[in-house]
Amino acid sequence: MTALTPDQAKARARRVLNDLGAVSDWTEAVLDQAVLYLGRGGHPFGANDLRLIVPEDDCKKAGQYLHGLIERDTVLQVIGEVVSINPKAHGKRVNVYRLTPAGRKFIRDRQAARAEQKKAAA
Repeated sequence: MTALTPDQAKARARRVLNDLGAVSDWTEAVLDQAVLYLGRGGHPFGANDLRLIVPEDDCKKAGQYLHGLIERDTVLQVIGEVVSINPKAHGKRVNVYRLTPAGRKFIRDRQAARAEQKKAAA
């Protein structure tokens, strides 16, 4: 197998994430809550931390969810890498993030919009 360049690896990862399908509203809400909790006070966190507190079904979409936040330049900062605790990852490295103040606002605004939508539907 030929080694991929960083750009090829990113493109491949993007294709894999797209093939997984959309993150459901429920999973997004669960992960939003977990990220706000883990990222409070500027504490670093990553997928390993999410894996410890989020139900497995929601955790399966954590990579896609985090990738979506990274694409919004001001929400998460990648500050390092650690080895994944997921046995299925076979030692793959995963990012460690810091939630920015703008990211905290983005997630809180998204939570408020979900609450308003729920209220309007009732």
